Amino acid sequence: MTYFFHALLIIILIVIIFSKENLKIVIYSSVFSLICAILYFLYNAPDVALAEAAIGSAIVPLIYIISISKHSKSASNIDENESSKKNYTSLKEVEYD
Repeated sequence: MTYFFHALLIIILIVIIFSKENLKIVIYSSVFSLICAILYFLYNAPDVALAEAAIGSAIVPLIYIISISKHSKSASNIDENESSKKNYTSLKEVEYD
């Protein structure tokens, strides 16, 4: 039974390594932590399993998702500011010519 979960962990690790989208990586890492929690429980460590399920599958992915969303918002604001500066400089150049 545990061999199945070990093989599943290896498959999820490979998917995480070759994934390009941040949100998918966070979801896969959450699934990875959940499977680790199942393995800890099967190895008679329920306290570690509970901690892994709570922290690794819930809290850490939530922090990652919040930081990714804030980063994407700030990146879009930077892009808007740079495009407005470019438009301003192009208008400025036109006025002087």
